[in-house]
Amino acid sequence: MIEDSNFTPLKNSLDHPKQNKKVLLLILIFIVICASIFGLKLINTTQSSSSRSNETNPILPTLIKIKNNQPSPIHKISPTQTPNPENRFGIYTKDADFDCIPDSVEKEIGLDPNKDECILRDCDPEKKRNAKYDQVNVLFILDSSGSMAANTTDGKNKIEAAKEAISSYIAQAPENVNYGLMVYGHKGSNSPTDRPLSCAGIEVLYPLGKPNKQELLKVIAKFSATGWTPIADSFEKSTTVFSGHEDENNHIILVSDGEETCGGDPVTAAKSLKDKKIVVQIDAIGFAVDAKTKSQLESIAQVGGGKYYEAIDAAGLNEAIKTAGQNVMIEAKFRSCLVDAYIKELLNCQSDRTLKFTKY
Repeated sequence: MIEDSNFTPLKNSLDHPKQNKKVLLLILIFIVICASIFGLKLINTTQSSSSRSNETNPILPTLIKIKNNQPSPIHKISPTQTPNPENRFGIYTKDADFDCIPDSVEKEIGLDPNKDECILRDCDPEKKRNAKYDQVNVLFILDSSGSMAANTTDGKNKIEAAKEAISSYIAQAPENVNYGLMVYGHKGSNSPTDRPLSCAGIEVLYPLGKPNKQELLKVIAKFSATGWTPIADSFEKSTTVFSGHEDENNHIILVSDGEETCGGDPVTAAKSLKDKKIVVQIDAIGFAVDAKTKSQLESIAQVGGGKYYEAIDAAGLNEAIKTAGQNVMIEAKFRSCLVDAYIKELLNCQSDRTLKFTKY
């Protein structure tokens, strides 16, 4: 094989490791020298550019002076002066009426800086009377347990007095209100052996809808007071009654003479019903109750966002149901009036004010 003389030096260098190290070292030194020269040129260019910028930009010399602990010619502070942020920013942060728009801006856009023009106003009596409300649904939950078979102080049977009071109220109620009737305690008896049957025997005897007095009287005549008191499960079952009406004005009026006897927790059940996606208010009427029952019914009304009413006889129960029903309508009209005022007045006012502010 003929050896090419042109590759001899390279071959010789590869055969000598010491010479390889020297070559690599020389290459590295050359790279460092080139990088240093390039860096010096870059620094000189930057400094010359900065000098030219300083001639046309008065802010940069000020920043340089501040960096060198020299006071700015724009905002001088004497050694004894305490810096006050409001000197600079007070005009932009002062908001006397707390409407999130600086007073200085309100003056410019024609608003009163000392008065919030957009506030939620109360519904006056005339607006409440004329308010158009959403659909109102009232579900009566009636206790028909064994204790309701007793008589009140006026000698009238409790369950019969309750039936008459509910029927009388619905017969005179507004036609645009839906009513329903749920009953518990009318199955089995109040003996321990019948407890499972009675506690499970919760029925919607009159589905939620427009009241029909004749139909209601037929339904009411079908049951009597015999069994136990499953209040908690009645609240749970009421979710099916309001199915399809979740966003309407839903109300429950519970009429009971005793506390829960089926092992449930009616206060927790009432709270759970309120926590679901159902707009509902729960009122409770205690009919000739003892202190323990009264306390439980009061707690139910409290967590249910409603009121507690008490009656000791048939006349008192008539008045309690009538008052509860009237308050349902007042609440519906007030809510409608409040929403109307909020949407038409408050939001429109805030929208107009925001538009002026953004234009400014």
